[in-house]
Amino acid sequence: MVATAVTLLNWPGWAQVKPGLDISWQAGLAMAFTRHLQWGPALDFTYGPYGFAGFIEPFYRLTALIAVAHVFVVTWSLASLLIVALRRYWGLATAGVVGWAVIAVSWAAMRSADFASLVGLGLALALIQGRDKGVRVGLAAVLGALAGMELLVKLNTGGVMFAMLALAVAGADGSWRERVRMAGQAGAVAVAAFAIAWVAAGQSFTNLASFGRASVSLFLGYSAAMSAEVRSARVVWCAVAVITTAALVFAVALRRKPGRHQFAVVVMLVGWGWAVTKDGFVGGNHFPGFFRIVFAAVALAGVVRPPRRVYAVALALAACIAVATANLPPIDPLESLHSFVAELADIAQPGRFSQLSGRARARVVKEEPLSPSTLSLVRGQSVAIEPWEDIIAWADPGVRWDPEPVVQAYSAYTVYLDRLDATFLASRRAPHRILYWHYRFSFDSRDPFMDPPATTEAIYCHYAQLTVTGPWQVLRRVPDRCGPEVTISKARTRFGQRIRVPSAPGGMVVASFSFASQALSKVEGILLKPPAMYLTTWSGRRAPVTYRFVPGTAGDEHVLSVPAALGYAARFTPTPVHELELSGGGWGTDQGSVTVTFSAVSMAPG
Repeated sequence: MVATAVTLLNWPGWAQVKPGLDISWQAGLAMAFTRHLQWGPALDFTYGPYGFAGFIEPFYRLTALIAVAHVFVVTWSLASLLIVALRRYWGLATAGVVGWAVIAVSWAAMRSADFASLVGLGLALALIQGRDKGVRVGLAAVLGALAGMELLVKLNTGGVMFAMLALAVAGADGSWRERVRMAGQAGAVAVAAFAIAWVAAGQSFTNLASFGRASVSLFLGYSAAMSAEVRSARVVWCAVAVITTAALVFAVALRRKPGRHQFAVVVMLVGWGWAVTKDGFVGGNHFPGFFRIVFAAVALAGVVRPPRRVYAVALALAACIAVATANLPPIDPLESLHSFVAELADIAQPGRFSQLSGRARARVVKEEPLSPSTLSLVRGQSVAIEPWEDIIAWADPGVRWDPEPVVQAYSAYTVYLDRLDATFLASRRAPHRILYWHYRFSFDSRDPFMDPPATTEAIYCHYAQLTVTGPWQVLRRVPDRCGPEVTISKARTRFGQRIRVPSAPGGMVVASFSFASQALSKVEGILLKPPAMYLTTWSGRRAPVTYRFVPGTAGDEHVLSVPAALGYAARFTPTPVHELELSGGGWGTDQGSVTVTFSAVSMAPG
C-alpha cells in the first residue's frame, strides 16, 4: 500500500507530443506496434517492439495503456524495494517518505525503460540475501519475467537483467542442485514472458534470427557511432564521486557476507555500473540520468544492510550530487495523483482519448506544416519519411507509413544495418514515395549526404524528385537508373593526409574506406567509447568542412559527387568533393593506414 502511494504521488503526466527527433522514433514504435510491422526483416532499433512502453504518450489507446502499465510496474517495484531497504532503519512511515523522495529526485527523466535495470538490480540483491527457499524461487521468477519483457522494451536493459539473474542465482544460498533448478525455473519464466509478449505484438517466431542479428549489430556499433564528448570536467569528477560513494557503501555492507555472496554482488555491480556508465556518457548528454540512477542504486544498498550511519551519509551525499548535476522539474505530489487519475480516465473513455490525441495531432501539423500540394502527392501512397520526422505519419492518417527497416537514418550505423535499408529501397517492397525533410542541423555533426552512405546511394538510384516545398522534398519511386559500379582508382594513405578525389563526368563518384583500428582505441571502445573519427572535405573554393565519420559504415559507398541527371533541388544535392582527409580514431597525423576505393556509377535522368 505504501509503495502504491509512493508510485501515484510520483506519477508523470502525459508527455507533450510535438515534432522532434526522440518523439518521432517513439511515435514510430507506437505505429509499428499497432500495424504489426515485423521486427528483424521490416523494423529495427535500439529499443524493441515495446520500446514505446517507456514513455507515457497519447499516440494510441492500446499503446498508452501498455505504457501506463509498464511505468506503474517498474515504479511500484522500485518503490517496494526501496521501502523494504529503508524500513529496516527508520520504520515504515519514514521509509515511505524517503522512498517517495528518492523516486522524485531520481526519476525526473520519466524513462522507465532505463530504470528497469535498477529494479533488476534490487531484485537480484534481494535474491542473494534471501534465506527462505520459497522467497528465492519467487524473486528469481519475477526477475526472469521482467528480463524477458524488458528485452523487448530496451535491448541492452533486458540483456543486463538476464546477466544479473544468472549472477544472483549463482550467488544465492542453497545446494548447487537447488540453484540449477531455480535457474531452470527462472529461465522458463523468462522465455514464456518473452514469447507471450512477442506474439502479443503480432510478431512471428520465424523472424527471431534476423531480430537477434540486427539487435547485436545495433549493440556493437552504438558506442563508435553515437559517442560525443562530455564538455564539462566537473561532470566527470561528480561521476567519480558518486561511483566512489556507491562502491564504499556496498563494500562496507559486504564485509561480513559469505564469499559467494560477495563475489556475485561485486561482479553484478561492476557489470551493471559499466552498462549504466556507458548509457550515460557515450552520448555525452545523457549524464543527468546516470546520476539519478546511481543515486537510486545507493538507496537500494539498504537491501544488503550496511551500517545505518554509513548508509545515511552515502544516501545524502549521492542525493546532493544528483541534485547538483541534474535539473529537477517541479515536484507536486497532488498534481501527480491527479495525472494518474486523468490518464486512466482518458484511456477508459474513447471519446476523451480521441480529443486528447486530436489536439496532439493538430499541434504537430501546426509546428511542422506540409502544404496541400505536398500532401496531395503522398496521401494514399506508401511513404517513408526521412531522415527522422516519422511523427508526421502519425499526425496525418492519410499518409501510409512504410519505413525503412532501421528507424531513423542515423541509427543505420553499421554495414549490416545500412545495407538492410539500402536493400529494402532497391526491392519491390520499397515505398512509392519518400518525404525528405531538409536538415535544420546535421545529426551529431555528421555529413547529411553520407549518413547512412549506402542508403543515400540507393535513394539517388531509385527515387526522382517530384517537388520541393519549403524544407520538404517529395521523391517518387522510379526503375533503377544507376549502372554497374566501376572502380576508378585506389588511394593508400595515412590518417591526416589529404586525398584527391577523381572525377567521373556524367556519373556519380562514390568511395569506400578501409583502415585498421588502433589497439588502445579498441580497448577504449569496449570500456566506454572509442576516440571519434572525422572526415574533412574540400569543395572548390569553399572552406573545408569537417564532419563526424561513422567507422561502422566505412566499407559502404559514400557519395562524393552526383551528375546533373540526379535532378534534385540544390539544397538536397551534395556539393562535389574534390579532396578529403580522414583523421582521429586514436591515430595521429601521418599514422596508421587508410585505403580509399573510388568508384563511378553511371546515372540516367529520372
